[in-house]
Amino acid sequence: MKSKFLFLIFRYFGILIHGDAAFSGQGVNYENMQMNNLENYKTGGLLHVIANNQIGFTTKPKESRSTPYPTEIGKAYDSPIIHVNADDPEAVEFAFKLAAEYSLKYPKDLIVDIIGYRRHGHNELDQPLFTQPEMYHQIKDTKIIADIYEQKLVSEGISKEELESIKKNAEDTLNTYFEQSKKEDTIQIENNDKRWKDLTTDVYVKDPKTGVSKKELIEIGEKVCTIPNEFNPHPTIKKIYQARFDSIKTGSGIDWATAEALAWGILVKEGKTVRISGQDVERGTFSHRHSVVHDQKNFSTYRPIESVATSKENLQICLSPLSEYAVLGFELGFSYYDPNALVMWEAQFGDFANGAQVIIDQFIASGETKWNISSGLIMLLPHGMDGQGPEHSSCRIERYLELLEDHPEDFNYRESDKNIIKTNIQVCNPTTPSNYFHLLLRQIRRTFRKPLIIPTPKRLLRLKEAQSDLSEFEETKEFIKVRNDNDPDVK
Repeated sequence: MKSKFLFLIFRYFGILIHGDAAFSGQGVNYENMQMNNLENYKTGGLLHVIANNQIGFTTKPKESRSTPYPTEIGKAYDSPIIHVNADDPEAVEFAFKLAAEYSLKYPKDLIVDIIGYRRHGHNELDQPLFTQPEMYHQIKDTKIIADIYEQKLVSEGISKEELESIKKNAEDTLNTYFEQSKKEDTIQIENNDKRWKDLTTDVYVKDPKTGVSKKELIEIGEKVCTIPNEFNPHPTIKKIYQARFDSIKTGSGIDWATAEALAWGILVKEGKTVRISGQDVERGTFSHRHSVVHDQKNFSTYRPIESVATSKENLQICLSPLSEYAVLGFELGFSYYDPNALVMWEAQFGDFANGAQVIIDQFIASGETKWNISSGLIMLLPHGMDGQGPEHSSCRIERYLELLEDHPEDFNYRESDKNIIKTNIQVCNPTTPSNYFHLLLRQIRRTFRKPLIIPTPKRLLRLKEAQSDLSEFEETKEFIKVRNDNDPDVK
């Protein structure tokens, strides 16, 4: 018993509560369960609770799903499923005890389906008889659960006086809290997580320094641009890394991927976590990043940026399943969990974010206003025509600008940076590697967190005119908010 008690103390599992119609009707649940055993996304198993109260009653079950139960998607992943009658409280209690013991022992998703009903349809003013007369004639003649359970307890020998005393105590407690709630003008949401204690949501602090000494840039740059001699990379990759190494040595011609690697290297050397997730993030959709190099003979892998990390776990390069909706939601959750992690989600092409629009509109663009939850999530959205075709060209910059609440009435050109604390998201379009470098470091070093949308380039990844000198990364440099065209006549 003692060992079991200790086991319960040190094990946790997540709980998700669903409606019956939503669980089988909304594809994100299927996507989430598919991620259960993926190394970069698994959570140790979730307990899915379906409050099966016919909330989707306006559509009959046989018209809203192809299966008798909403839980059938769990069978695709061999998840245990427990069905229980909501009118039997003791059976419900047993079902949850069984589920909790299973979840604590096995790192796997499990589903508890509590089958009940809603007496008044969607709400007390609704009239479900309009569309479901058969079901609701039966519900009308069914006793409420409190009466059913009370009769059961009386039949087992519990006095009515004792039951009345229990009910009175419960009502008195609820009324006490109800009266107390009337005295509260606002709800104070406190975040007791120590990782967030030094961050703010309403006070602007000038941007921190993002430039780095030349010595440190060269030291980190040489390491993250070197592949060990004993490793056997693809010949093309070897040439790419040699060119990167040379650009660090000469201090000129630094491209987009090298600038990104420098920023990541600086952060992991400081002990911070860098996490990038997406469908092609190892090599990059345009074969420019190559953050994971594959040995062509023994098929092992090497991550050059890891060479400067204080811990291998601090660098998380996550090839995702072919999903935008669930994966972007997962990364958003990661950014809530650790504000000191540089969390990046990269669409394979910018318009692939279409598949994640629910996450963007419902959470990323409005989460701070609705729930006082901050996030420093970065969305990388490859953008540009470049002959890729209509589905691979635009990241829909206008969509994010429409979502941006930038308070133009408060805008002061001379103090425009301060405006960011009042906005909900940032939309930045860096056009040089050095500006991208400063933007990434600024995102994690600020005293506040805001989601960042970056329309990352395609053509500029290798364009010589868009490359940067090492001096542009140094201590006196910072993110340039508006850059003039590269024209000597433009001041």
